[in-house]
Amino acid sequence: MTQNPEEIEIDLSWYIKVLLKYKKTFIAVFLLIIAIGFVYKLNLFNPAPKIYRITTLLQPPVRGEALTGANDLESAENLKGLIVNKAFDEALRKRLKLAPDKNDFVFNVAIPDKTNILQVSIDMESNKKEFGLEILQNLIDLITETYVNRIDAIVADIASQIKFNELSIVNAQEKAKNLEEQIKEIIGREDKLKEELRFINTNTVQILDNRKGLLKAKAVTENAALSLASYFQNNSSYLNQVNNQFIELSLRKINLGLELKYIDPQVKNMQMAIDKLNISKGFISNLKILSLPRVSSVPLSQKKKKISPLSLVIGLFSGAVTVFLQEFWATKLKKHA
Repeated sequence: MTQNPEEIEIDLSWYIKVLLKYKKTFIAVFLLIIAIGFVYKLNLFNPAPKIYRITTLLQPPVRGEALTGANDLESAENLKGLIVNKAFDEALRKRLKLAPDKNDFVFNVAIPDKTNILQVSIDMESNKKEFGLEILQNLIDLITETYVNRIDAIVADIASQIKFNELSIVNAQEKAKNLEEQIKEIIGREDKLKEELRFINTNTVQILDNRKGLLKAKAVTENAALSLASYFQNNSSYLNQVNNQFIELSLRKINLGLELKYIDPQVKNMQMAIDKLNISKGFISNLKILSLPRVSSVPLSQKKKKISPLSLVIGLFSGAVTVFLQEFWATKLKKHA
């Protein structure tokens, strides 16, 4: 802060003079660093193999048509955890007949936003692309086999529910048939009781007519009066019995009719349940391959784009440092000469 502008200008001019004085050294060091960066970038002496990514798109086992995980048997997050945490690696090595202490599989697993889909990939060298495809295919087979028993159990449970409802429908239909027969039988008995009621009413009318006739003729004896009264009482008692039977049958017929009435909606509900179960069974699926394992068309980027600008900066800095060290050394030698 205490330096004046003239001193600053002198310092800058000195630096420029030094750089111009040893410009060949500066350029040589600069080009050397650039060359080293170029060689490293292209791996001319030890070229690294090209890496390709093999990717597949999978839908976890589901029991519905949605791809959002609403009806999943296994969430994408859980399945991702199993793959990443190497739950299938040991079985995978056995299927591929690999040594247990080698071939540590590194799977990249991603879940696209708002989906229940897995994007599983593995990176392989160019000469191992076919092996990478084989690894992913065997991984798919392993996951599928893992959920077979669980899916079979669910399908068996749904089949059992369907069978139960079908049997319930058969029983309900048999019950309805039995109720209809009981109602027909009751109607037949009611018709007979009606005949009996008409017969009793006719007898009652005849008894009353006979009584009136005897009263008019003034020929009613004590025995005749007692006989008519006894007959009339028996007739009335029997009439009450028949009426009671008729009422009981009518009430029973009403109850049976109500019971029969409720069977039809029950059967419809059970049939609807069967239809829903059949639909749900149709949507149950094991691991589904949405996109077959596929090798990327271009190799993965080696992430060496920053080497060129970095080499440029280092080259400038190294050239400048070398130049000033050379000037410092030359000055020191002059002082000792």
